Amino acid sequence: MKTRNLIYLLALCLVLLTGCGAKQPESPAEEQEPPAAEQPEAPVEQETPAEEPEAPESETAALPDALPLDLMFASGAGAWSTDLTLERDGSFAGVYHDSEMGDQGEGYPNGSCYISTFSGRFGSIRQVDDHTWAMTLEELTVQEEPDTEWIEDGIRYTASEAYGLETGKEFLLYSPETPTEGLDEEFLIWWPSWNVEDTGTLNCWGLLNQETGYGFFTY
Repeated sequence: MKTRNLIYLLALCLVLLTGCGAKQPESPAEEQEPPAAEQPEAPVEQETPAEEPEAPESETAALPDALPLDLMFASGAGAWSTDLTLERDGSFAGVYHDSEMGDQGEGYPNGSCYISTFSGRFGSIRQVDDHTWAMTLEELTVQEEPDTEWIEDGIRYTASEAYGLETGKEFLLYSPETPTEGLDEEFLIWWPSWNVEDTGTLNCWGLLNQETGYGFFTY
């Protein structure tokens, strides 16, 4: 009986030892998610600079090839005149002077003189016909302070306006071939050839101030 029990215990121990020594199956390793495939970077779109709108063509054109011209506004008698030099681009510079030799006083025995040194520019130049150019007075600058006085070389000078240009904006430039028929009568009063036989054309360059009728001419 003891021997049987002993065998039974040995068999039981053997079974237990076999069960404990059995290798447990390893848990499968957690599946690793494959790394996400790198997406190629989208090309950076270069911003195309907006095209600047084209500037409108200037209305201003050049005056004739005959320029520059020396033009004078004067009555033909007396001691006053407004002289200016007109350039092809419409710019100009000149001087107005009116001498009064009899207007004397202490410190200015040589008389008095009204004077204006000026410069400026005509713009919006456009050709009207074969002999005429229209333009607008856009700038006029007088060097001297208006109504200031000073004495120099025995003459009293008084700053004045640019006579002939101080009023009016619209001007016409006429070529020597311009027919005199139909021209402003006030303009022709200042024409150097008003008292000679009319040949039918100006025979000189003329600049008309349309508001006042004043005329500047080449002599």
